[in-house]
Amino acid sequence: MALSKCLLVAAAVSAGMTASMNADAITLKLAHQWPQAESDYVIATAIKFAQEVEKKSNGDIKIQFFPAESLVKASNTHTALKNGTVDLSIYPYIYAAGAIPEMNLVLMPGIWKSHDDVFRFRNTEPWKKIEAKAEAYGFKTLCWIQISGGVASTGKPIDSDADVAGEKVRAAGKYMSYALQQAKASTVSMPSSENYNAMQMGLLDAVWTSSSSFGAYRLYEVSKYYVSPEKYSIYYTIDPIAISMKTWKKLTPEQQQILAEVGKSLEESALEGARKEDSRVAALFASHGVKVSQMSLESWNKWHALFEQHAFPKFKKDNPSSADLLDEMLALYK
Repeated sequence: MALSKCLLVAAAVSAGMTASMNADAITLKLAHQWPQAESDYVIATAIKFAQEVEKKSNGDIKIQFFPAESLVKASNTHTALKNGTVDLSIYPYIYAAGAIPEMNLVLMPGIWKSHDDVFRFRNTEPWKKIEAKAEAYGFKTLCWIQISGGVASTGKPIDSDADVAGEKVRAAGKYMSYALQQAKASTVSMPSSENYNAMQMGLLDAVWTSSSSFGAYRLYEVSKYYVSPEKYSIYYTIDPIAISMKTWKKLTPEQQQILAEVGKSLEESALEGARKEDSRVAALFASHGVKVSQMSLESWNKWHALFEQHAFPKFKKDNPSSADLLDEMLALYK
């Protein structure tokens, strides 16, 4: 009888320990706008993030994916993060610029020359100020993921601002659009998914977009020239893994530490993924008979002069309280 009682007590203690260990078990909802394709380094990074978080938490933190805008529209993601209806997202921060004007700076053309410049930015004081704005609004960065972009065209290669006069172009962001308009280009705003048909029908002469979008939307089929961002690019953007501050504050310190540490641990591999994507897409264009070139430093400097003359002053006029922040960013890369 005594032995039976001991066994019952041991079983109760064991059950209690298991319940205690699982008391903080959670499932977090991660939303994004792309297909759930692991061949995309951005998605692969998020999948690895989910796997490592579950492993390090001994299964107490699980992450459920909601791809292809199935949970929230991409343009509304910052609001969903703010109110906590989405826990996590792979999120192009430029989409939050309406609510956080400083986010326009992550797509400001002519600041960064290379992937190394962008990657270094994540540890700078200007970025810390932008991140503080994001956290005050309602989300924070767990894993830095960056993307570069090139330009595809049908009539001639677009090597400098002199090449856009009279051309119908799709730019990357409103400040690039403004500067290109000053260079006598006609700019068209449309989602990446519509670029193919617009190029095919002659509604666009040139398109700036990310390497991933060039590949995903097969723009090599309707282009004759491609200036690859493998060495230099006039624009980059960041699409980090972000977490809702409402969700973050509900987590235990141990859970917060796991998410933060896993996110940081994947940033180097995400950078390598970005570089490989640039090269993969350039090869894809070349294999379809497109004439591929790489932006030179001389060409980058010409573009920079255009943006310095038009895009930077326009941002400062629109956002006078953030003018010094842009100057701080520019000073980092002189």
